[in-house]
Amino acid sequence: MTLLVLSALAVEPFTSLYTRAAGNGFGVIVYDGDRLTQAWNHTYSQYDAYEYTDDILYDTYFGYTDLDGTGNWLSDPESAWTEDGTGVIGSKQVAGNLEFTQWAFMPMAYEGFGVAQVVRVRNPSASARVPAFQLASLHNWQAGGSETVATYSHDLVVEEASDVALWFHAPGAAGNTCEQVYDTVLAGRKLAGDCAFYASSIVPGFGWSVPSLGPGEEAWHGVFTTTDPTPDWSPLESGARDWLVAELQGWAAFHSEAMVPADLGSDETAVFRQQLAYLKMAQVREPGAAFGQIVASYPVAAPQDDFPHYWNITWVRDSAYSIVALARAGYGEEAANALRFLFQEGKAGGYSEYVNGQDYGVSVCRLYGDGTEWSDDDGTGPNVELDNWGLFLWALGEILAEGDETGLLGEVGPRALDEVADPLQAMIVASNGLIAVDSSIWERHWSGQQDQYTYTSVMAVAGLRAAAKIALKLGDPRATGYLQSAEGIAAAVALELVDENGVLAASKGQLNSGDDYLDIAAVEAYNFDVLEPLGSSFGPTLAAWDEVLRVESGVGYARNDDGSDYDNAEWAFADLRVATAMRRACATARAEELEDWITGQAMLNGRQIPELFMPETGEYAGPVPMVGFGAGLYVLAMQERAASSAFCPEPVDPVFDTPIEAVYTPACSCEDAGDSGAAGVLLLGIAAWRRRRR
Repeated sequence: MTLLVLSALAVEPFTSLYTRAAGNGFGVIVYDGDRLTQAWNHTYSQYDAYEYTDDILYDTYFGYTDLDGTGNWLSDPESAWTEDGTGVIGSKQVAGNLEFTQWAFMPMAYEGFGVAQVVRVRNPSASARVPAFQLASLHNWQAGGSETVATYSHDLVVEEASDVALWFHAPGAAGNTCEQVYDTVLAGRKLAGDCAFYASSIVPGFGWSVPSLGPGEEAWHGVFTTTDPTPDWSPLESGARDWLVAELQGWAAFHSEAMVPADLGSDETAVFRQQLAYLKMAQVREPGAAFGQIVASYPVAAPQDDFPHYWNITWVRDSAYSIVALARAGYGEEAANALRFLFQEGKAGGYSEYVNGQDYGVSVCRLYGDGTEWSDDDGTGPNVELDNWGLFLWALGEILAEGDETGLLGEVGPRALDEVADPLQAMIVASNGLIAVDSSIWERHWSGQQDQYTYTSVMAVAGLRAAAKIALKLGDPRATGYLQSAEGIAAAVALELVDENGVLAASKGQLNSGDDYLDIAAVEAYNFDVLEPLGSSFGPTLAAWDEVLRVESGVGYARNDDGSDYDNAEWAFADLRVATAMRRACATARAEELEDWITGQAMLNGRQIPELFMPETGEYAGPVPMVGFGAGLYVLAMQERAASSAFCPEPVDPVFDTPIEAVYTPACSCEDAGDSGAAGVLLLGIAAWRRRRR
């Protein structure tokens, strides 16, 4: 088979993002340019239809005052970073003869919402001594409504409102005040006053006496903020430096359990480790119904006016990719807990009228923070996404394939067959063998947009194959039927969803209409062995995608040709899943371009992967960091690359990795290009799909 692909990198990776996010399963913090500017008191967007998560922070940072009668706030860092593979955000600033390094993180060992802020002040001089001064901190949180504040000691203040109480503990502080903190420091005066009054907005501050520092000497201080109504301060008494050391040691222990592909380069290793950290921090650790869920993104978006949304909501689809990435990386317990959240008894099944009256156990869209099914309706009907059922079964199967230390098979296996596999099998349409109409991966709302989507049928194949293995493990006689159904759907995909030129379409309805039926989501047919990556359709399909969906800025792809700005943006999902398919088809060089683009962008943007890139420029857009469609897919891409290298030591055809300009010319000799039959089909595909890029 001969495949011809466009291969011209127009834009090099560059910095376009200045936010960094971190969490600990009880909340999320966001660092924006020079300070912490957001703190969300839960990881998820909504616990239920009525209870929303709030951003309770305006900003918070350190400063200095009474240093030879001057003072300033440390809000002009020369650099900012995230410590490798952690949720620890650092920044550095030099002021006069002193170097200030700040770190902020939500301790993973803390069982609640907690934010640690640590500062090291150091005299970097080889000979000069700096005079004593006062280190200061400012805490402009937003507890909400009318607030009261009380001082318990020099180093302990509580700010209380109707919804939340904020405890600030600053070990070793010489004093605190809630009066004119910002202006006092700018004026070079020591903080003095009181924190015991009633107001609509209160801004506490602390001051520490720092002695004269000789060359190379340093001092450490910090503040711990929590919403815990009965905080245990004993672990914090050892000092701020120990907070940081303990957190870094905790992350080192986490990564020591990871199964990391052996073939990663240094940048890939750094990005891989960071994605594992983002997956870990995005998993809710609150006890009760919310426990275990993995949200789709952090509650922060890149600064693009066209895409201001964020998705700190749990979708079955995004979760499935995260779950499989964690399971394959060695984190079976985290993966199992995420799957359990998706499958809480009695919390799904509310849209049976859209699925032929089937009773079912996994949401057809997304979930509230308490695990209840949640499908949004934009006025044209709900989203009903049958791909979720296949994805859920696939994720369960992958956890079990990596081992079942948590007893998941016996716990959820029988119910998964009854409440997911059986309903999915029942949605096969007898007339064409595909899964019935749904909203699928891009959430096309029901009224007039439902279709028999390729992605949904592909994931049904993956899910029913997994169900067959689960049934075999359980000794359930349904195993044979699940496998037969899966292979029947796979055959129907090849027969019903591929056009006369060999191009795989987005859906049956779009293919029948004859226009605009390209969709990168169909790439999963090649990644899940529904269609053979080295078979007859991948070449024409890839040529069509390159011609129509390749974005203007570089190597990546839009998600489909439906025409909205959201569709036309470059999607990290598209790039990473196409790269995986390329690897499976032994297209090493082209896969590397896509992988290197994502890796290079991540390295220059806090090792974060976004939902989108702007198609003209490559700038970050949409939510960032993405979790399932970002961190999860990157981890999967690196894992699957390692697996594919075993059977793809070399490209199957030298033309495969050759830029299209080198082979697709009027003088091209197809016989010289390899398999003449495959090349001929491909050239027809290129001709059929040659049109202006969107």
